[in-house]
Amino acid sequence: MSGLVEAGTGRLPRRQRHRPPLYYPILFAVPALIVYLVFFFYPTVLGFYYSFTDWNATGAEVRFVGVAQFAEVVRNPDFANALKNTFLYAAITTIGKNVIPLGLAVLLTMGMRSRNALRAVYFSPAILNIVAVGLIFQGLLNPHTGFVNNVLRSLNLDFLALGWIGDPSLSIYSACLMEIWRASGITMAIYIAGIQNIPSDYYEAAAIDGASAWSKFIHVTLPLLMPAVTINVLLSVIYGARMFEGIYFLTQGGPGNSSEVLMTLVYKYMGQGLYGYSTALNLILVLLIVAISMPLLSYMQKREAER
Repeated sequence: MSGLVEAGTGRLPRRQRHRPPLYYPILFAVPALIVYLVFFFYPTVLGFYYSFTDWNATGAEVRFVGVAQFAEVVRNPDFANALKNTFLYAAITTIGKNVIPLGLAVLLTMGMRSRNALRAVYFSPAILNIVAVGLIFQGLLNPHTGFVNNVLRSLNLDFLALGWIGDPSLSIYSACLMEIWRASGITMAIYIAGIQNIPSDYYEAAAIDGASAWSKFIHVTLPLLMPAVTINVLLSVIYGARMFEGIYFLTQGGPGNSSEVLMTLVYKYMGQGLYGYSTALNLILVLLIVAISMPLLSYMQKREAER
């Protein structure tokens, strides 16, 4: 009885008197739930509905047209071009944002004295605003007044002064280069954290067996780094497929539609007042991302288990 009631007072012990009510967690969750429902769930459901309508800026009445909207989107030649560029952009940036940062991460965990300063230098582009990065690269890659071409011409290397963002055959690759430069620091940081969590015993055992640096990387570092590889590849694919700001502020999808991707196409049609059409296009993009990312995640998790 003395464990339940304080001696001589008839009151519950202090730890029981101050126990929070069971509904406290619900009270803390309700504001976040309201924000989620208002700003994410409701717009998502509404957008799903409007993707099946002919909602536009000129029509007085919103009519339900069903899958005919999606059929019209798929038949649009601009859609095929934007889809091709989206896949190309996502593939190139995913490879670039993983291969280069992985090499940097390995080098910057080897014990060199300047590794912390170099990590800060390589990570610094990731903290820049993507709009600012787009404007910076516009100044660098402008075919006529850009810094890169001016330097090449001053060195009598005019044949290398290309139309980086003015040439339809190069503009999408220039956008990929900008994104790789900007975002590689993030994936590098994840790889560095993964490498630092690998126990040194594995490397010592490999050294005893006479393994070379390359063998250690292939048979020790890479297998144990697969969870970080999975995260980085998946995020790179998703981010690359839904990229808008970088391409828009660098090339505006041009010249012509040579660097047009699905998100810039959505923006263009939304600006023209084709709200239902652009919403249907955006829904197709979401479904494509899900259709690609889910099997990719499953495959890479299997690779983790095999290793």
